[in-house]
Amino acid sequence: MKGFKYIVAIAFLSLSLSLFSQETKMIKNRRKMLAKQEVAKKKAGEKAMDEGRERHRNIQTKAVKKRMKKQAKRSKAVNRQRSGKKKSFFVRIFGSK
Repeated sequence: MKGFKYIVAIAFLSLSLSLFSQETKMIKNRRKMLAKQEVAKKKAGEKAMDEGRERHRNIQTKAVKKRMKKQAKRSKAVNRQRSGKKKSFFVRIFGSK
């Protein structure tokens, strides 16, 4: 009788473990699918943002485009200087110390 109880207990244990492993496979697949959807959503958002920026640039007048370009160059130079990168040749020679 003891042997029968052990066999039944082992059978239930193995059955429950196999069912649990199937559940984890389904959960893993669901998580993978959600991750893919999240990446696709993020990519679509970035694409929409880029298209919006491009549209904004295209509807500007020529003078405004010129000012925007000049300001972008200034901003890039200031950010480079703030980050501690190497200053330009002329600034190093003729700039104040």
